[in-house]
Amino acid sequence: MRPKQRGYGFYFLAIEVAISSSGIYTIICESGIDTYGCLYNESFLANSPNSKLIATDDDSGSKRNFKLIANLTTTESMILVVTTCNAEQTGAFKLIAYGPEKAILTPYVTIPLTTTSTSTTTSATKSRIGGR
Repeated sequence: MRPKQRGYGFYFLAIEVAISSSGIYTIICESGIDTYGCLYNESFLANSPNSKLIATDDDSGSKRNFKLIANLTTTESMILVVTTCNAEQTGAFKLIAYGPEKAILTPYVTIPLTTTSTSTTTSATKSRIGGR
């Protein structure tokens, strides 16, 4: 799921970042696991993780967590993807955003709905790429 990553089995959470004032923002992750962050412009497609990628970080924050610094504008929608450095790993994390104004972080739904052959039932695909 991560850019330039050949293996699969990474869990992730996509988060929309909304701002009311353009400027340089810093997004820091705090967690007991080794986190990895990716910032995307406008949209995020899990099966195409290099598309619209702006920035990535692995360990610039404390305790093997990511710290992303980017110049964000109010005219663009930004998507933050939080995942892990190692596959098949999950855990709690906290995000802190600093910038000229507050940043509003909300879940970004990228999970496509699939329908049965009768088109009467839909089910969501889990936010995970590859693996079992």
